[in-house]
Amino acid sequence: MNNRFIGIILLFVGLVIGGAAVYIYSGATHPKEAPPKEAKAERKIIYYRNPMNPEVTSPTPMKDPMGMDYVPVYEDEMKEAKEAPGVVRITPERIQKTGVKSEEAQIRELKRVIRTVGRVEPVEDKIFVINAKVPGWVEKLYVSQTDEMVRQGQKLLELYSPDLVSAQEEYLLALKSLEDVKMSPYEEVRTGAASLLKAARQRLKYWDISDDQIKKLSETGRISRTLAIRAPSTGSVTEKMVVEGQKIEAGEPLFKIIDHSKVWVYGEIYEYEIPYIKVGQKALLSPSYSPNEAYTGRIEHIYSHLGSIRYTQEEGTEVRTAKVRFALPNKDHKLKLGMYLNVEIAARVAKDALSVPDSAVIDTGTRKVVIIDRRDGTFEPRVIETGAKAEAYYEVKDGLKEGEWVVTSANFLIDSESNLKAAIGSLTGHRHGAPPESAKAEPQAPAAPGAGEGALKESPLGPKAPRTSHEGH
Repeated sequence: MNNRFIGIILLFVGLVIGGAAVYIYSGATHPKEAPPKEAKAERKIIYYRNPMNPEVTSPTPMKDPMGMDYVPVYEDEMKEAKEAPGVVRITPERIQKTGVKSEEAQIRELKRVIRTVGRVEPVEDKIFVINAKVPGWVEKLYVSQTDEMVRQGQKLLELYSPDLVSAQEEYLLALKSLEDVKMSPYEEVRTGAASLLKAARQRLKYWDISDDQIKKLSETGRISRTLAIRAPSTGSVTEKMVVEGQKIEAGEPLFKIIDHSKVWVYGEIYEYEIPYIKVGQKALLSPSYSPNEAYTGRIEHIYSHLGSIRYTQEEGTEVRTAKVRFALPNKDHKLKLGMYLNVEIAARVAKDALSVPDSAVIDTGTRKVVIIDRRDGTFEPRVIETGAKAEAYYEVKDGLKEGEWVVTSANFLIDSESNLKAAIGSLTGHRHGAPPESAKAEPQAPAAPGAGEGALKESPLGPKAPRTSHEGH
C-alpha cells in the first residue's frame, strides 16, 4: 500500500517536471509573436489621366498614343483640390532640387534709372548765317576752309561793291554840305543839311559799315574801295559758300558759323516713361568711348510733341518717343557736334510702396500672378494688381499684404503645376472628389469636340477650365 502511494506521488512529480520542461523548451524555440502592426492604408485611385492632356481620362490603366503611361489621380488629391483649388504641396526635398526661393513683400521707396542715348547739337541761338547786303565781288577771302575757328569781329572777307563806293561818296558830300551851311542864318538850310547827312550815314549802317569805319571815313575823307565783312560771334565755320573772286548778290549766304562753347543734348525716352521725368531733373551724361568722363546736366525742356530728333527736319521720321533737352557747357570743345552720349536719369517712381521682386511676377498678358509661399510647404497662386515698375521691383496696389512671401525662383514650375491641378479639379465629372462618369462605365470612344456633359467650373488662374473628355479603347 505504501509502495503504491509512493509510486503515485513519484509519477505525479515526474509529470509536473516533464510538463515544465516542455513549456520551457517551447518558449525558447518559439518566441512569442508581436501583435501585427496596423497595415498602412493604401491610396485609392479614382481614375487615370493622360500625361500630355489632362482633359483625357480613363477608369483603367492605359497608354497614350506616344506610349506613355496614364498618371493615376488619387482620392486624397481630389480632396485637396476641393478644399483649395490651385494650391500645390511640395516636399522639402523637391523644393531644394527645383531651387524654389522666396522673398517677403515689403514697403520700399522705388526708384528707376531711365537710360537713353543723347545727341550733341548746337544751341539754336548760337547759329549764325553771314550774307552780303550789297552786290559785289569777293576781292579778298580771309577764311578759306571749313571748321576754322574765328573770333568775334575777325575779318572773313573783303567785298568790292560799286554801290558801296557811291554810298560813301554821298556821305562825304552830305558831310561837306553840312560844314558849308553851319554858319548860315537860315535854320531850314542847316536842318536840311543835317538830315541829309543822317540819311547817308544810316544807309552805310544798313550795309554793315561799322561806326568805327564811318568815323574813319569822316576824319580822312578817303573812300574805302572794299567792305570788310566780319564774324558776328566766336565759333567754328561749319559752312563756306564762296571763293575768292566770286560775284555775289545781295542776300546770298556766304558763311555759317556755330558757337559751340555751349551745346544742347537731345535725348529720346519712351512714351510710358514720360510721367517719371520733369524739368530741372538731374541726369548723368557720358560719352560711350569714355564712361568715366561724365557730365552732370539738368532737363532744360521737355518737348510738347512726340517724334525722333533730326537737326534737318525734313529727314525726320515719326516715332513714339518723347524728346527732352539738356544744356551743357563746352568751353574746351570736347563735346563735338553730332556726338552721342549715354544718358541716365534717376527718377523716383513711388514712395512707401508695397513691392515684390519683378522675378516673382508672372505676366500672362491679361493679368499678373504671383505664387504665395505659405511657409508650410504649400504654394498658392494669386492674381495681383501692379503699379509702377522700378529697378528689379514691381509696386503692388492690390492682391497682396505686407509680410507675405512670394516665390522668386522656379515660380513658373509651380504655376504650371497649379494650373494643371486647377484644370483637373474643375473637370465636370471630377467635382467634389467624385470619380468621373467614365470610371463607372466601360471605356468608350472619344467624344466629339464640344459634346462633353455637365457645366464647366472656372479655374482660379484662367477664364475657363478645359472641357472633360474621356479617351477609351
